Amino acid sequence: MKRVRGRPLGAWVVLATGILFGVRTVYLMRQGRADWLALNYKVYYYAAEASMAGDPFYDVTPPGWPAYKYLYPPVSILAFYPFALSGSWVPGFAVHTAIAVATGVGGAVLLCRYVERAGQSLSRLDYGLVAGFLVLSIHSVPSVFYGNVNVQLAALTVVGFVALDADRELVSGVAFALAAFIKVFPALFGVWFLRRRSWRAVGAALSTGVGLLALGIPLFGVETTRTYFDEALLPRNRADTFVGGLDPNAAYITLRRPLSVAFPDIDPTVLVVVPFLLLAPVVLYLYTSLNDRTDRLVAVHGTVTATLLALPSYFIYYVYLIFPLVALLYLMETGPARKLFVAGAVLANFSFTLNNAENVVRLLPEMVRPTLFAVVRPVLTLSTPIEYGMVLMLGACVVHRARRNSSVRTDASAAA
Repeated sequence: MKRVRGRPLGAWVVLATGILFGVRTVYLMRQGRADWLALNYKVYYYAAEASMAGDPFYDVTPPGWPAYKYLYPPVSILAFYPFALSGSWVPGFAVHTAIAVATGVGGAVLLCRYVERAGQSLSRLDYGLVAGFLVLSIHSVPSVFYGNVNVQLAALTVVGFVALDADRELVSGVAFALAAFIKVFPALFGVWFLRRRSWRAVGAALSTGVGLLALGIPLFGVETTRTYFDEALLPRNRADTFVGGLDPNAAYITLRRPLSVAFPDIDPTVLVVVPFLLLAPVVLYLYTSLNDRTDRLVAVHGTVTATLLALPSYFIYYVYLIFPLVALLYLMETGPARKLFVAGAVLANFSFTLNNAENVVRLLPEMVRPTLFAVVRPVLTLSTPIEYGMVLMLGACVVHRARRNSSVRTDASAAA
């Protein structure tokens, strides 16, 4: 999209729509899911309470929610001890939420300053939109509502990427290790470390991650650590969920969804491998030439997007794209790649499933419903708007890389 008085209209549209949908989501969740408030936080709270009493904490569940258990490594439970001291989950949740907001705002400020150092002037409006997108967008509001830690960890990845760009490899490695220690999948972002040959970052990440895992053995015992691997880590593959085609209302971001729908009889093991085989060449192509900051951002965006699409990621994990997404919205030069990127980012803000879309269609005039249902149902059974948008943005990164490569060849021919 064109710039208005030097400001990127595309960035404003993406950030503003994400926030508007987020505010709408808060209202809907308060109306229809009020009992889900602080659900993830309650998991942390009751697990920490059990751990402080010397009891096993991987089997503890919040009252009334037997399906929700603690899923993070043993040592991580120490971070939730302070919240369990009050004797009630309510005050701790208020503090937890305040920390999430403060951390998100801090990550947004760091990201905005990174964009400014790259040469793009930002206003207070820009700062507010970026902060709002990280804390109040449709991608982050559920995490804040449930009391999850995604906003905090997403801000931590901003620290990691900014630190790596500034050649502060140790800080970057530790930041990513902490995020991966909790959520696991950010460990795949380390592919970018390997491409950059950031060996100190690799060493710092491995030392931090392995060290924290090992620390759980003397503090909590071998059996507790084994329980984490057997009951929390390994089941995250969720291969059985996709057998016969994923439920169109399941809130997953993954290429396994369309593959499982198109090939319902595909072997679950093959379904795990194929997304990696499809995405790896794309990422490698984006890594072929890193001539400037935009090239690096495109490669980072491809790395994070491929990670989320290759794994069975939840919708709320989209917030981990915040660093390359926002940076490229402001720094990608005008052209076909930018238009495609902005279009994909807007589409990804429609973080809805088939059921959500059908409810909207039912509000429209009777005469148009059959036609819309005939289109919406197969399209959103195959995939979701957020996935379509991510694929479009990945395509935009490929277009950017192709145009850069073509420009280099043209310049080389002219010089010859």
